[in-house]
Amino acid sequence: MSLMACKDNTAPQLRGSELPINIYSSNVHVITLYVNTAEINNTNIDETANFGQVDSISNEDFTTHVRKGDIVVWKGVSVSDPLDIVSISSINHQGGPKLFNKNLLRGNGGDNEVVVGVVAKGPEMVDGILLNEEKYVLHFKVQRNGKPQVQPYKIDPKIRSY
Repeated sequence: MSLMACKDNTAPQLRGSELPINIYSSNVHVITLYVNTAEINNTNIDETANFGQVDSISNEDFTTHVRKGDIVVWKGVSVSDPLDIVSISSINHQGGPKLFNKNLLRGNGGDNEVVVGVVAKGPEMVDGILLNEEKYVLHFKVQRNGKPQVQPYKIDPKIRSY
């Protein structure tokens, strides 16, 4: 297909009997987990870690909307000490359609670990029910004052395909 641009800055014009094409581009979604590394422990994860959402949306109800082909990056940030490290070690499929076609997405193994995934499929109909929401568990670790904490933490948000 060839396109000719007009000199007067209008939209490109098709030549001849060519059919228009649809061009889709991937979006990159960076999901940042904000953690109060000075205060977090196993009993207060929801109070000390969130995705920056409004208070009325819980971590469990936090939902990212994606399309097939989109790239999702999960990363962690300390809100209490810029020298503390929040590493996202894995994303584990928990329920719903496997939008990434995997049960497990692993982190990159670095000190400030992130997880990257490409959405492999969109919503699907099964027995008249639209399956488009995946529940997953995000596993993360905290390094405070240069010392890794023994216990990894987890949060279970959602991702929805449209």
